[in-house]
Amino acid sequence: MMSKTVVQPSSNGTRAIRVLMADPDESLHPAYRGPLSREGFELATASSGLECVARLRETVPDVLVLEPRLPWGGGDGILAMMGEDPDLAVIPVIVLTSCRDAYALRDVARFPVNDYHVKPLAPDRLAGRLRGVLDHPRLRFTLDDHNGRLECAIARRTDGRVRDLRVEIGDGRIVVRGRSDSHHVKQLVLAAVLEAFEASESLLGNIELDMEVASEEDRRSRRTALSEARNMDYSDKLDFTREFDLTRENKYERAS
Repeated sequence: MMSKTVVQPSSNGTRAIRVLMADPDESLHPAYRGPLSREGFELATASSGLECVARLRETVPDVLVLEPRLPWGGGDGILAMMGEDPDLAVIPVIVLTSCRDAYALRDVARFPVNDYHVKPLAPDRLAGRLRGVLDHPRLRFTLDDHNGRLECAIARRTDGRVRDLRVEIGDGRIVVRGRSDSHHVKQLVLAAVLEAFEASESLLGNIELDMEVASEEDRRSRRTALSEARNMDYSDKLDFTREFDLTRENKYERAS
């Protein structure tokens, strides 16, 4: 589940906000540097895990923008190292990645982050996310917990009426898959996702409900089958006419 670590912005407003971008794609660095500078951010960059560690220890940034597929250390190595250093553990982390495969992100999925987005992300939108991280203290989450938290929230709100429920987060989207018996349940799913993000103050992506709604014929068939199962008469199979004797092993006998 989500931890209760609250991140406070370290910038006091008297200097530019320091941002460290750790990304092996060096063409992104100049693309972001100018626009972010005009927005009051000072951008430092690193192209490898080793360079990122050196930058972190040289000058503690206000925010780290991290590409998980970082050579020479990887995003998981950076996050693990930061978690062991009290001065670095409190730095807000935005995961900005070109990877759209949840399985490929599994190494960083267990570490707490403050925001997550799939590239491309325009400089002005990155500036907005940086401000969101710094201006509003928020709970941290892991990518794994994010999915699980939403599944739990949906199950509670719909009273378990979504079958085969699965939540996928990536490519700037939240995709909810499953099957339900009514369109009303789909509306409850949407409400649960919105409430979960509002409670955590996380930035919300596009929501896609890829849910199969049973037809009226399917619902009638299911209700009929359930009714028949409840009303089934077992009297022709069991004989309960004998008085129970707790000293005997057999409490009833099958009718011939």
